[in-house]
Amino acid sequence: MTNYFWLDEVQEKLLKNHDLISHAFLFYGKEKVTNNKFATVFCEALLCSKKDATGSCGVCKSCTWMSSQSHPDFFSVDVEGNDTNEKLIPVSAIRELKSFFELSPHQIGGKKIALINKADRLTRQAANALLKILEEPPASCVIILSTDEPYLILPTVKSRCQLIKLPQPSAEQSIEYLNQNKHKLDDGAIEYFNSSPITAIDQHGSYKKVIEITKVLSQGKDIDTRLVKIDWLDYGLDWSVNVIQKWCYDLFSYKLTNEAHYFPSKRVIFDKLASDLNLSKILTLLKRLNEVKIYASKPVNKEINLELIVIEYRKVFN
Repeated sequence: MTNYFWLDEVQEKLLKNHDLISHAFLFYGKEKVTNNKFATVFCEALLCSKKDATGSCGVCKSCTWMSSQSHPDFFSVDVEGNDTNEKLIPVSAIRELKSFFELSPHQIGGKKIALINKADRLTRQAANALLKILEEPPASCVIILSTDEPYLILPTVKSRCQLIKLPQPSAEQSIEYLNQNKHKLDDGAIEYFNSSPITAIDQHGSYKKVIEITKVLSQGKDIDTRLVKIDWLDYGLDWSVNVIQKWCYDLFSYKLTNEAHYFPSKRVIFDKLASDLNLSKILTLLKRLNEVKIYASKPVNKEINLELIVIEYRKVFN
């Protein structure tokens, strides 16, 4: 099992018949951490000697090898010592994968499994090299890919994989998960993080800054730009822009539908702000925020960009 119980049904369906397992899978969903964990656990289950649809047994020789990261029939592009880094998977890593598949499985009747987490990191050369392997998949070999950005993966690579969309937990499942793991979050955090308990836990430290920023944005056209502080940029300009973008999206949504997705607890504030909101101007601002996110990680004057955004935000109110 993955520890993410809302994904158990997906895994059980995939493992129901090990003999009919596809030669390649692409797991995709909104959460990178969840995708990576599910893909890794799925690899462990495929290699487990027990061959149980509920997952790996954790005690057989294969599971012991996996826990010590020494399984001879398992290859990950992220193992220590290769050329892969957080940003790119080079063609050399795929060439190593090809060499790995050229050897027979260590276990008689077993499979050789390759894992490529965050597969959108593949360079063009690496993607083309992987495509050649997928076009003529070696016998008894399975390639597992995961990503939270499937649109960045070469269409021809995706077309040769079984695509599996990993579901988000419901609000009730999120609360259950938090309770089971004894996590207590600030009010509103779970909604802000798209009902994802994993992201909410992982980024709980940044949520206090979200509260600080939205408290200022709540002032609408009366915002004093002197309240915009340099520590809004503690997590980067792209992070700050994302917070403002979510707030503006909710403001726009509330104006049209009386619904707020990321900040449902701010309905009273949105009700007040929406009366003065100019729809055309906030649409222009949302477009502008998208443009800023494109270059936000580059060497730009982040303080000036942030201040200009807040000034533009103030102008969306009549």
